Amino acid sequence: MTDNLPDRQEEPDNPDADERMFHACFSILGEFVEQELGTTSQGYDKEQSRLYRGYRLHSANDRDKAAIDLWLWYRDDLPGETALCDRNIAAMTPDNPVDHEQILQNLKDQKLRNLINIRRQLWI
Repeated sequence: MTDNLPDRQEEPDNPDADERMFHACFSILGEFVEQELGTTSQGYDKEQSRLYRGYRLHSANDRDKAAIDLWLWYRDDLPGETALCDRNIAAMTPDNPVDHEQILQNLKDQKLRNLINIRRQLWI
């Protein structure tokens, strides 16, 4: 019954479900950080004790900081790490069989676990 379905591995513009899920989770996190916390450039609370990496903090615990760190990793660091992984894969030789793709996937899995750990603390 599934013999007529296209091979998703051959469709670069149609990522696998695990990648779509990863990006969806971080997109929702981005909405929280950008809209709920807001950047200081929006003219909100300028009190330094209530700021973290350019965003306002609403809670006394570290959940806002963790959310901001994860969002900035996804938004700013992940594209560079992905490009580096792609370059390393392209430069792989039999003498250097390091699985760079697996290293990147392990990092993404860890960041997603970190997000899951704080998900219930957001929006409270």
